[in-house]
Amino acid sequence: MSTEKIEQKLTDLERRLEAVEAATFEREPKGAWREIIGWEEDDELFRDAVRLGAEWRAKANAEGR
Repeated sequence: MSTEKIEQKLTDLERRLEAVEAATFEREPKGAWREIIGWEEDDELFRDAVRLGAEWRAKANAEGR
């Protein structure tokens, strides 16, 4: 691969990384994870997933896993 192509790929990667960082780190820190994963206050599916995960962990802990 030529030096010119490597430099172009590096420039493209730097630009993409800057876009990802801007989208990720410029948000308000508190609660930003909810926006990133799409969680909403009244999301019944999310509450069910949390409940099922807690039940699974409690059962696994009781079994000594």
